Amino acid sequence: MKASGIEVAHLTDIGKKRKHNEDALGFFNLSEDEVLAVVADGMGGHASGEVASRMAVEIIQEVYSKERMEQDVLEALKSAFEVANFTILQKSLEQEDLNGMGTTATALVIKGDQTFVGHMGDSRAYLFRNATVHQLTKDHSMVSRMVEQGLLSKEEAQHHPQRNVIYKTLGVNRDADLDLVGPLSIQGDDIFLLCSDGLTNLVSDEELLKIVKKEAPEKACEKLIQLANKRGGHDNITIQILKVSNQRGE
Repeated sequence: MKASGIEVAHLTDIGKKRKHNEDALGFFNLSEDEVLAVVADGMGGHASGEVASRMAVEIIQEVYSKERMEQDVLEALKSAFEVANFTILQKSLEQEDLNGMGTTATALVIKGDQTFVGHMGDSRAYLFRNATVHQLTKDHSMVSRMVEQGLLSKEEAQHHPQRNVIYKTLGVNRDADLDLVGPLSIQGDDIFLLCSDGLTNLVSDEELLKIVKKEAPEKACEKLIQLANKRGGHDNITIQILKVSNQRGE
């Protein structure tokens, strides 16, 4: 799929261990020079994680699409996350079988020659430029915080029993304390990747770079999911890749 000078591919997979796919994704072509991509990784008992992640994608798209007409990109993303957070929390409180549900959310906007990110949780947004990996988001996880504090190495964090404990998600607290990134200038041949932790827990940044730079976006999504599943597929795996054309970044 191509949109606004961007080649887009996305894929989600249940993995090898889970009974439900609680991830959700969305890609929205908002105008000739603006697109929105979202990845969400739900959590909660039974099917409630699926509900939370799907709600996050739908509400972020709906609210951002309206607010972008009146506000700048980062303010519109902030509003979208706040409405999604409130709505998911209210539904979890009102519906007993959805109590305690929540979701990560990572939303990336490309507008003109700039990109912006809104983020809560441990799903990630990456920029691959030339031969370099830039992780645009910070994991809101306990082990990530311990790595920052020097209490764990990155290698130890990969296998730590608390690696899935997240301290920022949509739908759990009344405040949506999200991270906002941008504006970042885009260059021709930049590649952006959004993904859930079902990928990054099993595939290194170096492997991501190698596959994403070598393969077309659709093939890269397939190969990355195959690799994660080959290594156990412990979680749902969701990927979106947005490859900027040479002309757009110039």
